[in-house]
Amino acid sequence: MATAKGSSRTSTKKKAPAKKPAAKTTQTAEKKSRETRRFWSYILFFLGVAELLLTFVSGDGFWNKMFIANRGIFGISVFLAGPLMIYVALQIASDKKQSAVVARVIQGLVLMILLSATAQIFFGQPIVGSTFGKKIAFLYSGGTALAGGGVAAAPVGWPLLAVFGKVGAAIIVLLLDFTFIMLLTNITLPQLFRAFSKPFVSGYKAVSEDRADRAAAHEEKLRQRAEREAAEEAERARTQEKPRVDIAKYYRDEETEKKARSKTTKKPKDPTPYDPTPDKDTEPPKTDIDKLIEETVSMSSQPTEAELIAAEQEREEKLKNNQNRPEISLPKFGRGPVWDLPEDKSKLPAEDKKPAPKTDKPDPDKEKIYDKLFGDDEPYEKPAAPEEKPAPKKPAEKPAEVYVDQNGQTSMVKQDSTIPVYTYPPVDILKYAKNQATPEEIQREISDKSLKLVQTLEDFGIKTTLVGISRGPSVTRYELEPGRGVSVTKIENRAKDITLNLATSGVRIAPIPNKAAIGVEVPNLHRDSVSLRELIDSDVYRKAKSKLAFAVGKDIDGNIVMGDIASMPHMLIAGTTGSGKSVFTNSIILNILYHAGPDEVKLILIDPKKVEFPVYNGIPHLLIPVVTDPMKAAGALGWAVNEMDRRYRLFEANGVKNIEDFNEFVDDNPELEYKKLHYIVIIIDEFADLMLAAKSEVEESVMRLAQLARAAGMHMLIATQSPRTDVITGLIKANIPSRTALSVSSNVDSRVILDEIGAENLLGRGDLLYKPIGFPKPLRIQSGFASTGEIRSVVKFLKNEVEASGETGYDEEIIHDVERRQSDIEQSKNKNSVSVDDITVNPDDDLINQAITVIVESGNASTAFLQRKLKLGFPRAARIMDDLEEMGIIGPQEGAKPRKINISKEEWYERQGRS
Repeated sequence: MATAKGSSRTSTKKKAPAKKPAAKTTQTAEKKSRETRRFWSYILFFLGVAELLLTFVSGDGFWNKMFIANRGIFGISVFLAGPLMIYVALQIASDKKQSAVVARVIQGLVLMILLSATAQIFFGQPIVGSTFGKKIAFLYSGGTALAGGGVAAAPVGWPLLAVFGKVGAAIIVLLLDFTFIMLLTNITLPQLFRAFSKPFVSGYKAVSEDRADRAAAHEEKLRQRAEREAAEEAERARTQEKPRVDIAKYYRDEETEKKARSKTTKKPKDPTPYDPTPDKDTEPPKTDIDKLIEETVSMSSQPTEAELIAAEQEREEKLKNNQNRPEISLPKFGRGPVWDLPEDKSKLPAEDKKPAPKTDKPDPDKEKIYDKLFGDDEPYEKPAAPEEKPAPKKPAEKPAEVYVDQNGQTSMVKQDSTIPVYTYPPVDILKYAKNQATPEEIQREISDKSLKLVQTLEDFGIKTTLVGISRGPSVTRYELEPGRGVSVTKIENRAKDITLNLATSGVRIAPIPNKAAIGVEVPNLHRDSVSLRELIDSDVYRKAKSKLAFAVGKDIDGNIVMGDIASMPHMLIAGTTGSGKSVFTNSIILNILYHAGPDEVKLILIDPKKVEFPVYNGIPHLLIPVVTDPMKAAGALGWAVNEMDRRYRLFEANGVKNIEDFNEFVDDNPELEYKKLHYIVIIIDEFADLMLAAKSEVEESVMRLAQLARAAGMHMLIATQSPRTDVITGLIKANIPSRTALSVSSNVDSRVILDEIGAENLLGRGDLLYKPIGFPKPLRIQSGFASTGEIRSVVKFLKNEVEASGETGYDEEIIHDVERRQSDIEQSKNKNSVSVDDITVNPDDDLINQAITVIVESGNASTAFLQRKLKLGFPRAARIMDDLEEMGIIGPQEGAKPRKINISKEEWYERQGRS
């Protein structure tokens, strides 16, 4: 036992000292870990400082490359990268556990990525690119220009935008930002709630304290008032106990007055001065306000005995004067009390305002006696002066006319007779369309295609039920209800098979809004034309209140769809040759001519092709003749910007917000002699030619008008055959929300104009997708058609009206201003270059045209190719390529890929033929 115990004690003694080295090792490890964290916090702090300098200092050389790369990676959020790194460094230095350090680093990195995603979602352009690399390059270029979140937005921002769209992605990324900011700053939800509720709690306490102070002050005032009233009541009682002063001794000569004064009457509580008015029964009753005033006066002061004696003496003198006053002839109606007559004599009925009987003019001495007798309190009416007989009216004078507007407001102001009355064109000028399809043929076509459609989908294992059919002018929509477990994508993927089995040119498949069905739009075998006469000669068009309303066309259900340029407020129109783009634009112009006068809407028509709009020259709605020169078009747009600024200055000076408020202000204030402002609609038929000729001037003017012109009553309709990204830039698309797409050549062009595919499947000849602002999905519509002969007839009618009135719609001042701006633009361009047609050509190089011809014919745009074809040296060929890129003929370099050619062979030869 002893041995066991001894051995036990021995082993215990050996193990006890072993604990000290373990504790020492732990302390050493913690110290080492602390030093490591401190070291990395220093490193991260210096990196944060370097990131701050790299954010704001561009520098040159390799530093500049790092500066650009930094922005390309982080984009707009680059300004938060440096402060965030410094904050994480400070957090690392203060934390004690390694897990917390790692958590801080991870949270900082994730938050940086989220901030980049936030910048891309809110400020970036839609991510484009056919491959992953192109999309990354797009993000990088957007980040370098501070127009997005950079490459760091790819992990989170890109997927969120692709899955949830812009609105959903914005909501989700903001919630993620909020969560990681709270994690990084160690803020809990109770702390956040207390921080947000603290101002409200403080405000509530302040309001409660202020309320208590006001209640206490009010109680104090009531107490003081009660004390004051009690003191005054006591003083009044003491005064009433004094003996009444007998003032009869001053009037011993009149017996009646002696008796009146000898009566012992109680002193009135509120003595009032004598008022020589008729009996009290005829006096008007006193109001609450009169009683309150009397109480206030009686409380403020009490008359003394001397004042009572003076008042009594004054009353005696007036009584004596009244008894001895001379007789004054008064009119009969002047004997009633004063309050029986209205105070304003102008308010008497017209039949009472008859001239008084002929009498002699009143004597001025009698008027003086009258004033002395009654003063300001006379109970009788002054004798009215007899009215003189009116002079006989001149036969040449016309009676004044009273003009009554639609609101019932009368005015003596006559309308300006110099403004000619606008005669609307008769609707009989337009003709109805003749459709040759019979109802039997239509019924047979719908029956056959509906059976084939359901059978085709069933052959591929897709069960559907036909629930509705809507036939439009161009297409028929077959509404299919998919069976259980059938997805929309599964039906959409069979679009080509449906096209083949139905033997059509193409189908469009899309879900129907507000219906649990999918719409398959199939072209009609017999297409119906929609005439403009059919749209304009309708109740829907007549009831449109806006002067800028127009009939877009008929939808698939056969209903007339109306649009309003004022609410758009601008619109892009795109379509290839033969799609009906020009017909649609002409229908909008004719809609305006049939719905608004030239004093309400003015037009500026720009047609670089010189063939569509010149027919409208001479109509009263035009501010200037139709513009066909690109430089003059740039001048016209510059004038429009200047007019917009002028209108906004006018709005500011008169305190109104928009053109509608200003025109109402002019109606309400005719004395200011303002003229009403008319709406101005600018219609551009081919925008791509303008961008080639004067891109900087045109794009700047269009951008300013698109951003600000709506409230000034100025609107733009921009049409183009080439909806390319270099023509319709991202900034233009962002400020022109309403779009109309006719048939385009590819789904890429459809995405440019509509931000979605579908326009490539349209049938042409007025078949369009209409997507105004506020519409989530475009409407398929067949636009109205007006022939060239009908357009000429309408224009001829308006020209005849203008010639008959002797007035012209052109504004010479505006014409001179546009020509001056055109001259300034041409002079500025001729300083360093000469303009050949629509293309700026360097005068030092005569091989530009040959180079363009070679490039558009071969489809190859490279420096080596030009060297070989034109037998040039490398410097000369490289300079030509740079010039072509500046002119917009070719695109920028994209690494090893060939340059993009922005002009087709046909467009180049057409331009050469015009020159």
